[in-house]
Amino acid sequence: MPDFKDILDIHPNPCVIHINFVPKYANNAFAKFSGMASAEDVLSLPSIRVLFEEEHWPEAQRRYNHAIETGIPTPPEVINHMDLKGNPMIAEITDKVIDWYGEKAMCTFVSVVTDQIRRERTLRDMANRDDLTNLYNRRYLLDLFSERHAAQQRRQYLAMADIDHFKRINDTFGHPVGDIVLRRFAQEIEDFTAPDEYAFRLGGEEFALLIWADNHTEATARLEQLRQSVQDCEVRVSHPNSQPLTISCAISIGATVLDATEDFLSASLRADEALYIAKKTGRNRVINYDESAENAPEKS
Repeated sequence: MPDFKDILDIHPNPCVIHINFVPKYANNAFAKFSGMASAEDVLSLPSIRVLFEEEHWPEAQRRYNHAIETGIPTPPEVINHMDLKGNPMIAEITDKVIDWYGEKAMCTFVSVVTDQIRRERTLRDMANRDDLTNLYNRRYLLDLFSERHAAQQRRQYLAMADIDHFKRINDTFGHPVGDIVLRRFAQEIEDFTAPDEYAFRLGGEEFALLIWADNHTEATARLEQLRQSVQDCEVRVSHPNSQPLTISCAISIGATVLDATEDFLSASLRADEALYIAKKTGRNRVINYDESAENAPEKS
């Protein structure tokens, strides 16, 4: 056995040595990490790939081949892992090529980073959220635009929404009541969005959505449903010096379809123009910029 086996046996981090994922050595920490009773159980596996999600297999094979061919250690990689008992965790893997009885083999060290990664994700998510409504904020909206790529099969729409006459609510009932209305409205638009869609609070009574639709008609119809649900919603607020308050509100929405890799500024200018039209023509309505452009009379 190589001299370093005794060190690896007592090492607190999981470690496994394998040749093309067939295990040749594992310490007890790796067995525990994998949900097994002992290192001998690990060695009985036909391949350690069964211990990792299948989606990671191609990249793992590529990393293995490159390391064996070049002798260069692989950079750390964070992957999702589930042990044989079904316990999910997040692991960081590092690999180094070693000599195993005259054969090139891979020595893989594992660090369980579940708590660290979850803390980082929580902090990152908090930075992307609006404090009052817990919707995503403008920063995250801009980040999503910077990450956009070629258009998918369905069209993505940007919708800008304002609560109509919100200043009256603040002036009449006070800002604490206004905050309750904002949170209730935020719940309405969050419930409206599908799992792969996003709702944002941009500031004050201004909100935005990124939604999917097959065409302009579908996008407008969906946003009409949101407008109607807000109109039908009543916010009840307890008041210490009078009967409970019942507040209704309405919204104006302007929407536009997004080009494949367009930036936020150009898209928001169109959505804002549609929103402006919605306000100028009576409020409590949806204006789709693209439908308006299609229906506009031709210039002579």
